[in-house]
Parts: sequence; structure tokens; C-alpha cells
Amino acid sequence: MKRRVVVTGMGVVSPIGIGVEAFAQSLAGGLSGEGPITSFDAAPHPFKRAHEVKNFDDRRYGTHQLDPFIQYAVWAAAEAIENAGFNPSEVDPYRIALSVSSSKGGVHTIDRFKERFCSRPSAILGARVYANLVPNFAAQWIARRWKIQGPAKCYVAACATGTVAIEQGAHLVADGLVDYCLAGASDASIVPLMLAGYDQMGALAKGSMLPFHRERSGFLVGEGAGILFLETPESARARGVKIYGEVLGAACGSDGTHALHFNPAENALSRTVKNLLTKIDRGPRDISYVNLHGTATRTGDVYEVQQMRRAFGADAERVPMSSTKSLTGHMLGASGAVEAIACLLALDQQFLPPTAGLDKPDLECAGLDLVALKSRRAKIETALSVSMGFGGHVAAIGFGKV
Repeated sequence: MKRRVVVTGMGVVSPIGIGVEAFAQSLAGGLSGEGPITSFDAAPHPFKRAHEVKNFDDRRYGTHQLDPFIQYAVWAAAEAIENAGFNPSEVDPYRIALSVSSSKGGVHTIDRFKERFCSRPSAILGARVYANLVPNFAAQWIARRWKIQGPAKCYVAACATGTVAIEQGAHLVADGLVDYCLAGASDASIVPLMLAGYDQMGALAKGSMLPFHRERSGFLVGEGAGILFLETPESARARGVKIYGEVLGAACGSDGTHALHFNPAENALSRTVKNLLTKIDRGPRDISYVNLHGTATRTGDVYEVQQMRRAFGADAERVPMSSTKSLTGHMLGASGAVEAIACLLALDQQFLPPTAGLDKPDLECAGLDLVALKSRRAKIETALSVSMGFGGHVAAIGFGKV
């Protein structure tokens, strides 16, 4: 028999706040993290703006020599553990799991060493450089710091990575393979190499990132990490800790028709959302809020709106939906994990996160409640988060109030 899984700890590093409290305040207040790029000289490049993490203390956990994606993951894991009131040294380390991922890994390290990679690769490809490159090393450093010896998994699914990581971490607890799991993702990709690639795809915004806006032109890249602490409700109650919400279930799908675009005829997203609703035994009328993928691309937003209409039918215009990427930017593989935290905060604090800047919705969005411009109070019992990624990855996860 499957065990129920709840969230008792959360950790976040984001462009709108480091730490859950700061993140929650910015989320409710509609504070955007957009600004001029400061981490490198953007003058020679066509891309000038991003959603950067600000005032990050890279020495707090002794990670200052590591790639930022590892630094962010360790920081978020530390907050999630502290937030959960958990001491890993007091339990069997084999009963603690990690499902921590990154869609890109150490791109700052690649950018830093790119010239030497090309001229003398054998001179620099030592263990330290390698350990800053590979996506699974975020999980490795977390395991190393807290002496965790249970399963350590790293699933890469482009911009659906964070959602898939939480889904898989919840499975480990639900199946009784472990009693506790740290699950989430981290990405730090604001470097010329990555931004140039997105710019060449035509995916980067010409100005601000404006999901579902009639004048939207693409996304701005964000960075950071989100980590959840998962356990059973029985364990949480025995420890006397706060429960933020229950992981009701998740569903994944794929659209194999194109590397960058989704085919509306394949219905990958709507079928995945319908599958999720069936798995968690909920109907469209039971859903209080949906955190959309919402990357502000011309075709992507229209596809998502069409698919949500197909998934929710006549109830699509009743269910509040928003894109918090309007505040955080597109945090790539970390997006799903951070947006899961946004859903849990919505459940815990009973508010709907906004789609910032949405003063002129696309005509395709007519009738939908996209929580335009500012957050609002609401009764929230069940929240869904939807993620999509280049390569056709689709994932959806549901959270419920306990």
C-alpha cells in the first residue's frame, strides 16, 4: 500500500528572494527580479537583461569554490532541512534519499574554462573541474555535507526537471524505500554561451518577460534552486512539525514531434493534466489554482492556453491560473521546483500568485482568470503546477492542503 507524502520543509534561492520568507513576500507583492545583467559585461551582446540572484553568500556553507548551481542547491537544501526541523544525524542515513537535479549542470565552469578547454583540455580536466560540471554533483555535495547514504537520483528533463525530481522523490517515500527525501532542482545559466543559444532560437525577450501578454516576445533567463523536504504525515506528526501540504500525485508525458515546439494535435499537455486529475481523484472543479509554465514565447503560451482549455473543459475559465515566471524569470530546470514552492505557499498562506505585467492579455486568453497584475486572497485547497521542456517533456504535479 502506498504511503501518503507531505512537505514539511522548503528551501529556495531565487531572483526575488533568498529564503522562503523573502520569496513569499516578493511572490505575494508581485516583485519582479528583472534587471540589467551584472555577472558579465553584456555590452557586446544583444541580450542585456536577466533575473539574477542577488546578494548571495557563497561562503556560508563553504561552497564558494563550486559552480553556482551547486552553491544554490546546497543553500536551498540547508534551508529545507532547517525549515523541517530535521537533524539528519539522528536517523539512519540509509533512510534519507536525494532527488536533486539540474538541467544544465556547471555552465559557469564551462564558460570560465572555455578557452583552455579548446587549447589544452588535458591540463585542466581534473577532478575539481569535473565535479563542477556534471548535473548530479549538486546531489553529491548535499549527500556529502549531511552524510546522506540513501538513494541519490538525478533526473534531467530540460525545464521540467524540477517537477520530475519532486515526483520521483515522492515515489521513494510513498513506496517505503526511504522515510525522508530532499527533492528539487538547481540551475545557474546566466552566461553568454547559454544566452546566445536561446537568443539564436528566438526565445529571448526583446524587453521584459510578459507571459500571456499580447506583446510578449520571449523569456528572460532566471537562476536559483528550490528544494522540498518530503516525509509521511505520520512521521511529521510524530516529530511535531508543520505540514505545508501533501504531494497528491504527479504525471509525466512527452511530445516527440519537435525539439523546440509542441504539436497541438498531439495533446501531450492536456492528456498529462487529465492523467494527473485521474491519479489524484480530482475533477476540474476541485482545483483551486494552477501554476502555468508560461514562458512568454509566442507559440508556447498559446499552446498552453489551448491545452488547459482541453484539460479543464468548461471549468477552464473558473480556475485561477498564473505564471510566476513573470517575477522569477525562466529558472530553467529549477523552475518546476521553485513553482512547486509557490503552490505550497499559496496553499499555506491562501493567496493566488500573480502574472505580473499582464495589462493586455493575448486574445487567445480571453475569459481565463490569469490573476493579472497583482496577487489576491483566495481559498485554496488543491494546487497544480505544470512544466514543459525543450525535447517534448511534460510534467504536472498536484498539492493539497492538509
